[in-house]
Amino acid sequence: MAYFREKVVLITGASSGIGEAIAIKLAEHGATLFLVALEEDKLQIVQQKCKEKGLVEEKIGYCSGDLSQSPFREDIVRNLIQKFGRLDILADIAGYAMFSNVNETKEEDYDRFVSVNQKAKFFLAQLCLPYIKETKGNIVYLSSNSSTIPQPRIIVYCMVKAAIDMLTKCLAKELGAYGVRVNAINPGFIDGTNILRNSGLKATDEHQKKISDNAAKQAHLNRAGKPADVVSLLLFLASDEASYITGSINYIDGGKHLYP
Repeated sequence: MAYFREKVVLITGASSGIGEAIAIKLAEHGATLFLVALEEDKLQIVQQKCKEKGLVEEKIGYCSGDLSQSPFREDIVRNLIQKFGRLDILADIAGYAMFSNVNETKEEDYDRFVSVNQKAKFFLAQLCLPYIKETKGNIVYLSSNSSTIPQPRIIVYCMVKAAIDMLTKCLAKELGAYGVRVNAINPGFIDGTNILRNSGLKATDEHQKKISDNAAKQAHLNRAGKPADVVSLLLFLASDEASYITGSINYIDGGKHLYP
């Protein structure tokens, strides 16, 4: 898509999984990228992969740190604007899963999870909006089909994803007058990511395969999702091809959200 060649894209959660796949695909399309994640060494690896796709040094930057921390969020936007001078697209992909029911959930774990997965998205958008308004850009959030499918085993995760859906809709209403679009992508289980391991589960390859197989059985298309599925949808939503789409919650789960 030639559309992205003149665009500056901020990608959170860019060091692995879906975020990494988005960064690499956008590099293929010539976008200018600013990558954000917790671990610098992994970001450097993704940055190199983007360069191998033809992205020149001047069109890529990164910032590593903890998104739950306000000073780091401020650093992200300050460094991005200093380097590139503008922001067109915020692809807010960062997050992890939390496996616990109401009885098992510790308050400190709850606070940490909400801070990273919900609060950080709100306040990062707040910092980015002056620049996105200038470019009449757009925001794409990574939510989940768990925002509408009650699952007691991941109760806090479901709550936070429901909040992201509502953030998407409220921002879309607020920002429409400025020509800014806001949409969400709501995947089911996406195979080939580190979400289980990043969430504190000691998931072996065998365990990962078992969960993937179970997800395939629950999906009406009889397979688990792949990062490429999400990437294709994000590229569409972030492009001019979706110029009349805002406030939309886009399931990409093989039909699982339809229930049995």
